[in-house]
Amino acid sequence: MSISVVIPTYNRASLLPKAVKSVLEQTLEPLEIIIVDDLSTDNTKEVVESFQNEKIKYVVNARTKGANGARNTGIMMAKGDYIAFQDSDDIWLPTKLEKQMNYVNNHPEADMCFCSLKIENFGRVVPKRTVKPEEIHSLLKRGNFISTQTIFIQTEIAKKLLFDEKLMRFQDWDFCLRVSESYQVHHLDEVLAVAEVQNDSIGKKVNQAQALKQFFEKYPELKTANPITKSFHHFVMYHTNKDDGNSMSANMHYAQYFTYQLFDKVFNRRNRL
Repeated sequence: MSISVVIPTYNRASLLPKAVKSVLEQTLEPLEIIIVDDLSTDNTKEVVESFQNEKIKYVVNARTKGANGARNTGIMMAKGDYIAFQDSDDIWLPTKLEKQMNYVNNHPEADMCFCSLKIENFGRVVPKRTVKPEEIHSLLKRGNFISTQTIFIQTEIAKKLLFDEKLMRFQDWDFCLRVSESYQVHHLDEVLAVAEVQNDSIGKKVNQAQALKQFFEKYPELKTANPITKSFHHFVMYHTNKDDGNSMSANMHYAQYFTYQLFDKVFNRRNRL
């Protein structure tokens, strides 16, 4: 079994070496490391060339497509049996690929395996408990707990589904939802990836309410699926009515948002990841 590593990058020349180094230092070597540059304006090309490693394949998108467009470019280029996604500003622990490959070898029913992630600057581990295969899809309907750099997936499945390039945010949530609908997803309950949220991350650049509104347009059934997504929906409606100058309706939706958040906190502790 062989592994293709896909790394999208955009103006991360100062951070990219750390991410690439953590891939090159894996105890199980990948077949290839595909770095997809989404038309960076810094010295990313020089940084990549400085590694002088034959496993690294460097490609520049013909136009700016965003991180998920860059990931899709890498997916379509991949020749390995499995794809592991890395972000250009995060690191993997040295045994990540080896342990995930061992896991899928020992669990042949697993089409995708994800590990736990440590978010360094928040001191959090996601998910904070073992997630059983049979509960993953239902829990994903509450929110995402699978970060892209933890995913280890069969290449043919990734090529079939791809990432939704139209979404402003939550592309990883969307991707994992679609995978879990039709395939077996397993959790390797071990921290094998470490992230640090950057000041210019997509989560800080893209308006959350607008991104959630777009996400619910794709998944309207999630608006009423459970208390946490109901709260997200009322969060969207609060901002929509506030922007329209309808303060009474906005306040009503904010009260609903707060109520569902409180309900989830009190009664759904077991489901929080």
